[in-house]
Amino acid sequence: MIDTDDESPDLAVVVERPDETIADRPVTTEDGDTRTVADDNPEYDSEMPAVVVAFVTGLDTGWPDWTDAAPDELADGVRDHDVKRYTFPETRLTTVPTEDADAFREAQTTVDMAALQTHLEDADWTIEREGLLLTVEKFDEQYHIHPTGDVDGDGQVRQPLTNIVENYTT
Repeated sequence: MIDTDDESPDLAVVVERPDETIADRPVTTEDGDTRTVADDNPEYDSEMPAVVVAFVTGLDTGWPDWTDAAPDELADGVRDHDVKRYTFPETRLTTVPTEDADAFREAQTTVDMAALQTHLEDADWTIEREGLLLTVEKFDEQYHIHPTGDVDGDGQVRQPLTNIVENYTT
């Protein structure tokens, strides 16, 4: 899963789907102030179901064997290993296709997709973002740009596009 409101999202895993809405789900801040997930997400319906995730980087660090756990063991496992959890409105998250999630995890996003998207928009490319994949079009040619820097598609502007993508590779 990724956060659709984040221009440079980190890969996350759903660890719990509580029977609560975001209006019912409290968030405690470092200064002890308590508010709800709905308070932090006013653009979402307060009756939206809450979803609890853990980011893959936190799981890898705090619980290296998490990938061996069954899905129904994730909620207890993150608590037992003190992995930080985050609660989101359900529709704020989107599923990442397995092949993109694997590439993302291996590459840890080698391309600054947000900056690349801005550059291409400024250059009048038509852009659609689905999860980690950018689908871009110019001169009736369509290309898919992956977070690893791979560019799928054939056409006259493939090589110039590949060169642009390389400029946003970290």
